[in-house]
Amino acid sequence: MKDLHSKIKDLEQEIDVLKSQNRRILECAILEKKELEQLAKKAKLYFNNSDLAYVILDAHQHIVDVNETFSHLFGYSNEEIVGSHVSKLFTTSKRYEKWWKEHLNAGAYESISNLEYRLRKKSRHSFWAELFGKKFEDDGARLSIWSVRDISLRVKSRNTIAKLNLKYQKQLRDIEAILDIIPVPVFIKDRHFRYIGCSRAFCSFLNRSKEQILGKTVFDLFPLELANIYHAKDLEMHESSFQVYKITIDKHHNEQEITLEIQKKRMIRNGVFDGFVGVFIDMTETEKQENYLQSRIREELDKNLKIQAIYQEEMIRNAKFSAIGQMAAGITHEINTPLTYVKGNFEMLVEDIMAVLPDSPRKNLMLKDTRSIQDGIERIESIIQTMREASQKSREQKEYVNLYELLLSSLALSYNRSKQIVTITINDKPFDLNLPKEEYSFMGCVQKQRIEQVWVIILNNALDELIKIEAFEKRYLSVKIFREDEAIVVRFKDNAGGIDEKILPRIFEPFESTKESSGIGIGLNIAQQIVLQNNGTISTYNEDEGAVFEVRLPVAKEPCHVI
Repeated sequence: MKDLHSKIKDLEQEIDVLKSQNRRILECAILEKKELEQLAKKAKLYFNNSDLAYVILDAHQHIVDVNETFSHLFGYSNEEIVGSHVSKLFTTSKRYEKWWKEHLNAGAYESISNLEYRLRKKSRHSFWAELFGKKFEDDGARLSIWSVRDISLRVKSRNTIAKLNLKYQKQLRDIEAILDIIPVPVFIKDRHFRYIGCSRAFCSFLNRSKEQILGKTVFDLFPLELANIYHAKDLEMHESSFQVYKITIDKHHNEQEITLEIQKKRMIRNGVFDGFVGVFIDMTETEKQENYLQSRIREELDKNLKIQAIYQEEMIRNAKFSAIGQMAAGITHEINTPLTYVKGNFEMLVEDIMAVLPDSPRKNLMLKDTRSIQDGIERIESIIQTMREASQKSREQKEYVNLYELLLSSLALSYNRSKQIVTITINDKPFDLNLPKEEYSFMGCVQKQRIEQVWVIILNNALDELIKIEAFEKRYLSVKIFREDEAIVVRFKDNAGGIDEKILPRIFEPFESTKESSGIGIGLNIAQQIVLQNNGTISTYNEDEGAVFEVRLPVAKEPCHVI
């Protein structure tokens, strides 16, 4: 019995030991489970936050899982895409079949990398993707994991580069073709002074094929003494944009001396020396070459002069008829009709006052007021008449006109703008629309509308600069017309700061402008051409704090003879 109790006690002790061991095993298992869960959580976190889209497929190519990057890229949520067949991501079923059979070998693969394919998003938009795939097992299940990266921009850039490469290759072929038809020896060298292009005439000059020249230097093609001279001159191209020098050589070593003029033009790419283009000119052919060049220059010059004349004539018409013609024609038409009605009724009103009302201070006051109204109506008529004349098509024939009257008409056209900018004086009198046109007589034979255009161009240029002065009372614009010997002089003077000394000598050249925000620089060139066509001169200079424009036209002692 004692033995039985002893055995029971031993068993109880063993049971306690086993319980203690199981408790430790259970604690370790729980701890290991937590660690595994934490690792799984981290793996899921890394999986979802990868910059690559990941998709896991089963053995039948059904989608088992995707990460959040995949959802953002394709537009499908996890619930929408899990369980779907991967062919859903391809643009067509044929593309999927090709991917499965050709690239995946119908599933007989272990890993695939750098596979570029066109896939489709939920929005039905397609894009280029780079795929990496690898098989793995999980609890006996055969799975594969695929990474997807959007490479549409890379493919587009690659295609663009390929197109540019084809374009550059075509341009290179075109350049070679152009070089081959040039009758003089022409060559191109890179920054290392290697020949990278040459004309057929250059090959003939050296008695070598193009393959024997391209990629070579002067030390490969010429005797050492001559090569040293050429190389020293090539080095100077680092500092010189253009080079011309002469050298006497023996052509093909046959004791036939020729004198060459070598001309070079430096090429710069991105601010760095990138080689140069050169030409050999045999001075025995100089006369022939000069005659050819002079002929070409004359042809180009004649062509450019014709183009310039047509262009300037067109600009004159556009400036005249667009800016003044359209506006003036419409305004005069719209104002003249009601003005005629007002004028007629006003005249009848004056007659009624004279006939009906008895003589009295009130009647005299009314008549005085009617005279003021009459002056206003006549002033409007004068403005309309001026605008009507300006809107009419310019006549090419010269007319015997009073230049002072033309000057007043141009000032009237600019008055609506000028009165807000500066008080203009003409012969030291403030300009007013009521100034009599007969006060001065300076008769000349000119193209009336074109000369008016000259005055308007100069006035507008002065107003554009004067408006930059803040205070109205500090602005000054004076116009004077007077006779000097056999010339009529019209002088415009302002205090707008003058013309920049750098462009003053070129102020009448086309496309030379003093304006920073407007203008294309042809106004004064047009004005100069008009003045020259009317046998006059135009000049400008700075005086005091402003610019002076002076136009001189010949005095006409008798009416013009129209031919």
